[in-house]
Amino acid sequence: MEFSTISVDASPSHSHSLIPPVGNLPAELLIEMFAFCAAEDPLAPLTLGTVCRFWKKVVDESPRVWQVVILDDKRYISASQSQAKLWISRSAPLQLDVKLHVEDANNTLPLLAPFLPVLHRWRRLTISGAREESIRLSDTFSRLDTLNDLSISVYDDEDATDACRSTFVQYSPLWPNRMVMNIWLTKLPHAESMIPLQFTSLSITEQSPLTTQPDPTAVLGLLKSCPQLESFTLSGWMEAENYRYHPLPVVSLPRLHTLHLRRTTLTRAILSHIDAPVLSKLYLANLNISHRISPEYLEPGDSEDEAHDYSQSPWSDQATGMGLRNLIARCNPPLKALEMDYSDMRTKDFIYVFDHLTELEDFLIVASDMSNTVIRLLKPYDEAADPCLSPAPSLTVRLPHLRNLELYNCHRISGDAIVETLMQRVKYTDRFAPEDTMEEVIIADCEQFNYQHQDMLSKEMGLRFKMD
Repeated sequence: MEFSTISVDASPSHSHSLIPPVGNLPAELLIEMFAFCAAEDPLAPLTLGTVCRFWKKVVDESPRVWQVVILDDKRYISASQSQAKLWISRSAPLQLDVKLHVEDANNTLPLLAPFLPVLHRWRRLTISGAREESIRLSDTFSRLDTLNDLSISVYDDEDATDACRSTFVQYSPLWPNRMVMNIWLTKLPHAESMIPLQFTSLSITEQSPLTTQPDPTAVLGLLKSCPQLESFTLSGWMEAENYRYHPLPVVSLPRLHTLHLRRTTLTRAILSHIDAPVLSKLYLANLNISHRISPEYLEPGDSEDEAHDYSQSPWSDQATGMGLRNLIARCNPPLKALEMDYSDMRTKDFIYVFDHLTELEDFLIVASDMSNTVIRLLKPYDEAADPCLSPAPSLTVRLPHLRNLELYNCHRISGDAIVETLMQRVKYTDRFAPEDTMEEVIIADCEQFNYQHQDMLSKEMGLRFKMD
C-alpha cells in the first residue's frame, strides 16, 4: 500500500490549524480512548476527569468508560467497595467486566459483594493473584433472576491450593437455571469488611482441620450480613478450643426456615444468638463429643440435671440443650421437624423442649442416651396441677401434633417403656385427636426393644409401626 505524500508546513503559523489538539477531538473518539485507558488503569476514569471540564463531562456521562472495574486487595477493602459501587452506578445500563487481583483469597467475597445485586450485568469475571480464574458470565446469568446460593469452604493454608476453582457452578442437573457461588477461605471474613448480601441459602464447611480456634463471632457476623437468609448449614469446628467467652451479638434472621448444624462445637453459640421466628426445620448431626466444651456459661438452666441420667457426652448434651432452650425462649419458633443424629440433650432439656414445641410434627433421634424418663414424656398426662381444683382427669399430650417418630440406636430406653408410652398415646390421640394421631413410628437397633415389643406395637398400630 502506498501513502501519498502530504506536504506540511511546520511553521508555527500553520501547525495549530493542521494538527488539532486533543481537546478538539470528537466525544465519540475520546470515549473509546478513555475506555481503553480504563481497561488498564483501575482509576483512569477519575484521573481523566480532572484534566478539564469537557473531559470530565465526557467521562461522567459515558457509561462505556466505566465498564471495566479493576480492584486490588492491596487497598483498603472499604475503599475498593466504594470504587465498585461508583463504577456500577456510572456504567449503568451497560454490562460489566470485573477484574480482581487478590493476594489474600479471604478478600474475594468482600470485593465481589458489591456486584452481586447486579449480576445480570456481569459480562466477565477475571481473578488473579492467589488463584487464577477467568469466566464469561453473561450467558449464564442472563437466565437467572438472582443468585441465591453461597457455599463457603474453609481450608487450612496447606490445603487451600487443592480446592476446586470454579466460583460459579450449577446447583444440580435438575436445576439448570440455578447457580451456586463458591468461595474458598482460610478464615471467615470480618463483619466490618462485609456489606449486606442477598443470598437466601448459605453453607459454611470446614474442609480440613484448622489450626485456628473456632470463633462464633465470625459465623454470626457473616449471618448478620445475610438478612434474607432462608436456609443455613454450618459444618465443622469440632475442636474444643479454650477461647474466652464474651457477649455475642444476636442476629435477626426473620426468613430463616431451615437450619443444619453438623460436626461443630459452636451449637450453643449459634442457637443462643439467632432470632429466627419462622424456623420450622432444625437438623442437628454429629454433635456428641466426650470432652468438655469451653467456654463456661452461667445461664439459667446450666445447673446439674435433676434427673441425673447417665450420658456419654455430658458437655455436648448440655450445649445442645441450652442452645435449644435459648432459641425457644427468644423467639419460640414454630418448629415442625427436629432431627438429632448423634446429637443429644439432658433429661431436663428434653422436658423443656417437649413442653414448648407445640407445632412439632416430625422427631428423629439417633444414638441418644435418653432414658425411660424422656420417652415417657410422650404419654398422655393429667395437666391439672392440683387435683383439688380439678377432680376429674384432664389428659393432654406433649408435642400434640407429633405424627412421625423415629428412634435409632437408643440403647438405654427399655422396650417396655417404649411400648407403654406409644400404646397409651395412640389410644388417646386416636380417640380424642385423630387429626394429630401418630402416622408413622420407626424403632430400629434399640437393644432393649425385642420381638415381643414389636408384636405388641404392631397389634396396636398396624401398618403405622415399622422396623427399619
